[in-house]
Amino acid sequence: MGEKVPNRRLAALLKEAGLTNKSLAKRMRDASARDGGDPISPTHTNVEKWLSGQTKRPQPRTCHVLTKVLAAQLGRPVSLDDVGYGEVAPEKADTTLEYPTTVSDSIVALTQLTGYELRPSEQATKLIVVPEAWNSLLNRIMFGSSNGKGSRAVEPHPISEVDVQAVRDARVMFANFDYRYGGGRPKAMLAQCLETLVLPQIPHVSPETALGREYFREAAALARLAGWTCYDTGQHAFAQRYLIQAVRLALAANDLPLAGRILAGMSHQANFLGHYETAVYLARAAAHRASGHATPTTMALFHAMEARALSSQRNEAEATTAMLQAEKYLGQGNPENDPDWIRYFDQAELHAEFAHCFRDLNKPELATHHAATSIQESESLYVRSLSFCRTVLATSYLQSNELEKAVETAREVVDVVAQLKSFRVVSYLDDFRKRLRTQPDGAIVSSFEDYVNTRIPRTPGGQSDRSQQGRPG
Repeated sequence: MGEKVPNRRLAALLKEAGLTNKSLAKRMRDASARDGGDPISPTHTNVEKWLSGQTKRPQPRTCHVLTKVLAAQLGRPVSLDDVGYGEVAPEKADTTLEYPTTVSDSIVALTQLTGYELRPSEQATKLIVVPEAWNSLLNRIMFGSSNGKGSRAVEPHPISEVDVQAVRDARVMFANFDYRYGGGRPKAMLAQCLETLVLPQIPHVSPETALGREYFREAAALARLAGWTCYDTGQHAFAQRYLIQAVRLALAANDLPLAGRILAGMSHQANFLGHYETAVYLARAAAHRASGHATPTTMALFHAMEARALSSQRNEAEATTAMLQAEKYLGQGNPENDPDWIRYFDQAELHAEFAHCFRDLNKPELATHHAATSIQESESLYVRSLSFCRTVLATSYLQSNELEKAVETAREVVDVVAQLKSFRVVSYLDDFRKRLRTQPDGAIVSSFEDYVNTRIPRTPGGQSDRSQQGRPG
């Protein structure tokens, strides 16, 4: 038998986490019962043997549960090497998709996600969209508590307005990049900002204070934007995971309108990927949970997303009702009362949403009217949104058999696409090209294809989840 070697790494982490041998053992038993794996039953005696080195190494399952429990307590990832068991094979399970019970769980998941983005691995390439995760989240949102539990800060320390403003300024800067240049340009920088600026700070911030809630609110908004840039570049699995974690942070801040906005973003993605019924439910959950808390402008967004999903289902009656609700709410809005993250949602944006709805309901005259109005009223900052709307306008011209107008409008999009790093804009254009190829005028079709291939030799915008690329919308 070899000499016993005390596990000083594990001892140091237990001390830092403030756990006794008994409390660690109990947390591990409880965690193993919750996570769906094989249950384990360590006792305080087992923990003492790990610490003393009498047990050289527990079973792999026990080692994995140990790191998860310590990570949740410390509010940061804990590796097998950190606990002295680096020779154990890493666990293959993906935990970034789970709705986090505690804020610490969310921090761990977000840290894993940013790591996947910044340091790609084989495990990261295997992540896929799991539609059931949206349904599980809906149950939590509709029937769970408002902000969950486990929001206590680990070793809290004071933060200042400057700390909050730094995250806010980062979010505004990256959002402007996203609007103007597509999600592909700010995506890596945004992940880096989360990893180095925000995630190390959150465990020490308490959402029970006014300033702490502000910090959580900005962190949630930044995580939402990280998900949105992934969505825009076709990395749907990453987007789904970021948005789920962003909801958790928004609820920790007790910001139901922001949580609703994130749910509305999930609805947008689910609709794009063809999960229309889920998209309807996500939009309705956003409106239901935020009702009485959100401004009219924010409620208009939720109903517009509902209308989009219903239009994808060709459910004209309910889509019309949702559109009327969105129009009514926006008419009641006052930008001065809105949070800054919803001020983009103006009349131009509403017209754009309605253009999408009427395109999908096969009402080209109405789609043309709303698309043209949106383009006329839009601010130049929103380059990507204008490209979406111009493509919808081109499609509505096709639906009305106005071929020359359709191609002329689509050429404007082609001129912009090469500069945008947005997979979604490319997908809109691809959808238009597919529709155009059904037209009998082969000369016009061929000319447009040549125009596209000359200006866009290869698809811009970062990696795309082509197995799940969905439809434009």
